Amino acid sequence: MKKIMKNQNIKFLYRMTNYFLLVGIIFALMAGSAYCVTLSISPTISLEEGELKLDRLKMAVAGEFFGVDTKLMLDYRQRGFHPEDIVSALFFSGDSQKHLSLIFALRKGEEDWSRVAGILRLPPNAHGMQMAFALTHGKGKKVGLKRKLASEGYIFLSFISDYYRIKMDRLQFYIEKEFTLNDILLAVNLGAHQGISFELLLRDRERGLDWSMILKQRNIQKEKLFLPFKSEKKYKNKPVIK
Repeated sequence: MKKIMKNQNIKFLYRMTNYFLLVGIIFALMAGSAYCVTLSISPTISLEEGELKLDRLKMAVAGEFFGVDTKLMLDYRQRGFHPEDIVSALFFSGDSQKHLSLIFALRKGEEDWSRVAGILRLPPNAHGMQMAFALTHGKGKKVGLKRKLASEGYIFLSFISDYYRIKMDRLQFYIEKEFTLNDILLAVNLGAHQGISFELLLRDRERGLDWSMILKQRNIQKEKLFLPFKSEKKYKNKPVIK
């Protein structure tokens, strides 16, 4: 009898554990929904197509900023480099005046972009890389970030700051609030097109709206979400590609 009751208690505890795990996962997904980009902006566009459109947006605005043909960047994308890596390589090629292919070769052999910067003798905080470790306020007091990005993530954030002429600390504020780079880029790019503050769009996201809802509520055509904004700002050091 005791053995039967023991087995029943074990089964009950097992079921309750699974129940609470399921509830926890559901709440985690609900809490994170405001910060995860829903790339499927309509029932006719797949997630894969949405990701492709986002990649094209990143490479198009990077091409404008660095004066590089997007076909070249697409070639590196097909080799497995993400747009954030490509932007980092373009920055480093321009800063060091080393050929772009050499920069990518160095990146393949190193753990992260901060090590590549060291090899090229670039400043350790080139394009905000040290923000991946900590922010410093006042007299050297370090304040840990709620969310840390890889070095290429902060370099890409620096690119957004330069290209769209937005102060880095305004963008950093939303990284600390755990918005993704994708959310920030889409908000900044769409805001530049529509002449509205990107912060208003991110507040919409914070309220739990996905991008299709935001476009609908603001009466914006869905094509505008991935349409590259052409800035007059160009990077001072052109990458070496020939």
